[in-house]
Amino acid sequence: MKTLSEFEIFYRNELNAVLIDLDARRRRMVKRTFLIITLMCLFVPFSYIIVQILGEGFEDETRIYAFLILSFIGLSAGLIIMTKWARDKTFYSDFKKEIIERIVKFVSPELNYDGKSYVNYDSFRNSRIFMKSADRYRGDDLVHGMLDKTKIWFSEIKAEYETTSTDSDGKTSKKWHTIFKGLFFVADFNKHFNTSTVVLPNRLGKGPLANFFNKINLTRKEKHISLEDPDFNKQFVVYSMDQVEARYILSPALMQRLTSFKQKHKPPMYISFVNSLLYVAIAYKRDLFEPRYLSKIADYQKIKQYFEDIHLAVSIVEELNLNNRIWTKE
Repeated sequence: MKTLSEFEIFYRNELNAVLIDLDARRRRMVKRTFLIITLMCLFVPFSYIIVQILGEGFEDETRIYAFLILSFIGLSAGLIIMTKWARDKTFYSDFKKEIIERIVKFVSPELNYDGKSYVNYDSFRNSRIFMKSADRYRGDDLVHGMLDKTKIWFSEIKAEYETTSTDSDGKTSKKWHTIFKGLFFVADFNKHFNTSTVVLPNRLGKGPLANFFNKINLTRKEKHISLEDPDFNKQFVVYSMDQVEARYILSPALMQRLTSFKQKHKPPMYISFVNSLLYVAIAYKRDLFEPRYLSKIADYQKIKQYFEDIHLAVSIVEELNLNNRIWTKE
């Protein structure tokens, strides 16, 4: 597994020069955009003055129409110029290819990167982690390949559902709610499971009252299972259709690894074992692999975050010991 000190050398030797060039393009886009926005803002009062001077003697209504038409033409022209002149059409794709893809290959040459693809909705649903159906599902930055003996794929995704409400006046409004936003990881666990086992963050803590509410989870068919590892139980709550299989999957060694992994990484983490696959969902509020247009991107601390996010996903294989094929599929 690549270390942070190795990445720092890689950054200096491979990424810094590319980032300086991309940063110059970013600054050029920002300057042009602000220039056009400024001119558009000035054009509105300028239009008013022109109409007042040239429209003297016309009715007020006519001058108002003339002002609105002139302003519309000016603002539309500004938007067209912004799209054609201020925007760098290849900046985003170049950043993904030149920076994110290079970091992925640095982490492991066996991994492939596709900036426009993402883990599909079937995988998201089949994981049984989130029981709410998504009305809108999208993502990007798919990473896939083999790490030693383990096939993996992961990407950033965002799943949402829509609600409709009607107020006292009969007006209808719609609102989007986030089911999950973050990194969604899938790996071949090399074992076929007869039932599903789901490991969720323990948000209620420990004690009889917490156990009671965990047991009456009505949203899923899996039943609550109490395991014997107190440190694991502080971090997670487990649901499964088969207590024996759940204990077979969640061995003392695996529970210890999951606990250790969670203690290192603070974002909420969800895990499930379904069919022969391991699913891990790590929630983030921020976008993971996107360039920041309004701030300097040729900055080691910012680029290091991309490396750490990719390294985190890849480290799941090592820290959960997935390459140690102690099981074989039936």
